[in-house]
Amino acid sequence: MKILQLVNRIPYPLRDGGSIGIHYYTEGFLQAGVSLSMLAMNTRRHWVDPASLPLLYRSLQHFETVEVDNRIRPLAAFVNLFGSSSYNIDRFISAAYRDALVRLLKKETFDIVQLEGLYLVPYIPAIRQHSRAKVVIRQHNIEFRIWERLAAKARNPLKRMYLNLLARRLKRFELAHMADYDLVLPISQEDEAFYQALGNTRPVFVHPFGIDLENIPFAPAGSEPPSLYHIGAMDWLPNQESVDWLLEKVMPLITDRLPETRLYLAGRNMPERYRQLQQKNVVVVGEVPDAAAFEKDKSILVVPLLSGGGVRIKIFQAMAMGKAIVTTSQGLEGIEALDGREVWVADTPESFAGKIISLVERPERVRETGIAARRLIASRYDRRQLIAALLDRYRELQLP
Repeated sequence: MKILQLVNRIPYPLRDGGSIGIHYYTEGFLQAGVSLSMLAMNTRRHWVDPASLPLLYRSLQHFETVEVDNRIRPLAAFVNLFGSSSYNIDRFISAAYRDALVRLLKKETFDIVQLEGLYLVPYIPAIRQHSRAKVVIRQHNIEFRIWERLAAKARNPLKRMYLNLLARRLKRFELAHMADYDLVLPISQEDEAFYQALGNTRPVFVHPFGIDLENIPFAPAGSEPPSLYHIGAMDWLPNQESVDWLLEKVMPLITDRLPETRLYLAGRNMPERYRQLQQKNVVVVGEVPDAAAFEKDKSILVVPLLSGGGVRIKIFQAMAMGKAIVTTSQGLEGIEALDGREVWVADTPESFAGKIISLVERPERVRETGIAARRLIASRYDRRQLIAALLDRYRELQLP
């Protein structure tokens, strides 16, 4: 089978959920013997030197990057207010990328073109014109819901109004293109139900994130007292919202009870306001070259997600490593784990802090939860099995 992955960023280094989610398919397809090609935008916001990429990319049948300037420009954003298009989408429309795609489609024949998210949808007309491949979209987030939730929580009225505008236009774009795909890959049952409620009539195949346990060592609690950590792309607004809630409302409750417990904050594009933070027992690490190495000696992953969609890949990875995880109901969305057994779930500052305090005061719970989490990943989220099932579905899609 010949598959072409279209991506709106080079999925490397593996320092955030977006990159890891794309890499999961790239590596999984190659392991399964797929003839895989990739056409990647190399954006100004997440620029990567192609020469720095690992050997994996040399295994691709065709790999090409296209420079795309997707930076947020105040003047362009202002002018967009008087139009009707989605500024979120507009920033990823590139004539150079379309031209590269057309050249590739004229040169090669593909069975499947897999779009890694909504920002590749503007290129479907070019695919239909120059290829007979089936078009599949992997919906790792329902994008407009993220902006709706951010708008609902915005305190500044002008900011709330602008976020609502972005959400409405993104929703309009998403609904207008729901019939453009041959197959939709939501990442969770919750997302599938939401698509159906919106009126989706296209075939759907729920495909959760999977873990290659062979490459993730078991690394449970490694410090006494147990330490807390948060890791994620810090230019993503839901992550900033989560960290603000954690710092302002949760950590004071924890340090009052457990003055020695530390929280480590890591992630790329860490805003300066966090770097300048002077808060007791909070260590701002910033971008780390190796996420797994950073996590190895930490004990409890905290994911206080308040908005967003899809699933949190960092939770899957931490479960595979045998970490204890404290998250919100929103953060657990799409993960079939039980509160108090494989994860710990709380939605108020008091209950969130209470779950953390309970784990820190009883370190054996941290290890027990980590063991149960790893067992769940092995039984339900094994990548090789999930990729094999997806390829079977792709073969069915090609039948007359």
